[in-house]
Amino acid sequence: MADHHETLLALDIGNTHIVLGIYSGESLLIRRRLATESGRTSDEAGILIKMLCRDGGVDPASINAVAIASVAPKAGMVFGEMAENYLACKPLFIHGEIPGFDNRYRNPRAVGADRVCDAVAGFAKYGGPLLVLDFGTAITIDIIDKDGAYLGGVILPGLATSAEALHLRAALLPSVHLKMPKEIIGTTTDESIRIGLMRGAVGAIRGLIRDICDSFGCETMQVVATGGMASVMAPHLPEVNAIEPDLVLDGIRMIYEKSKNW
Repeated sequence: MADHHETLLALDIGNTHIVLGIYSGESLLIRRRLATESGRTSDEAGILIKMLCRDGGVDPASINAVAIASVAPKAGMVFGEMAENYLACKPLFIHGEIPGFDNRYRNPRAVGADRVCDAVAGFAKYGGPLLVLDFGTAITIDIIDKDGAYLGGVILPGLATSAEALHLRAALLPSVHLKMPKEIIGTTTDESIRIGLMRGAVGAIRGLIRDICDSFGCETMQVVATGGMASVMAPHLPEVNAIEPDLVLDGIRMIYEKSKNW
């Protein structure tokens, strides 16, 4: 079968959201974001995928490859089962130990699959040294050197995760809408929380980027942002050179292409 006829379903399964992409070759035909629901069955997942395909003008029967980057094991298993039962595809599950990926983590398999995909796609697009900022359930910072080796990174609580924790643990603190405040100090509890969360995250991230660049002794490290909150946060992070909303999906596609030679 010629590669350009191949239709790939790429699934980025996070703890909060699932982002799916359907590729024909390198062209992203459909991109959709779903909630990660712990009770969803493989039958429900199959029906959902078929509906989303048809809604996007893609025949579900044309999907002949599935690749999954999952950090939510139960949801990953459900969609893996769905791929076999509904799409007749044995899915490729991505993890930290893949051929040709120089992973310097002490336990390479402990690196989240999404971080592996960010590193692979980020390096393919921008070269190194590279810092990838991914705004998901957690905010992750990943470092790739000039030769494409994955050196490790930093994990912070995500913005929604922090907001939810404050709301749940402190009886009088409201749940806040995550947008960047104009104020520097708050005159309501809502404003105060939003400033602490949003401006606090900006301050933390900028400090970490500075520390990382100092330790590398380089001024030239590229910084790429991705993930759900990237478009909200990146304008306040002057270090960011580019926003790549589909970096994980592109990484899944690139790793799937490479897997044909494993």
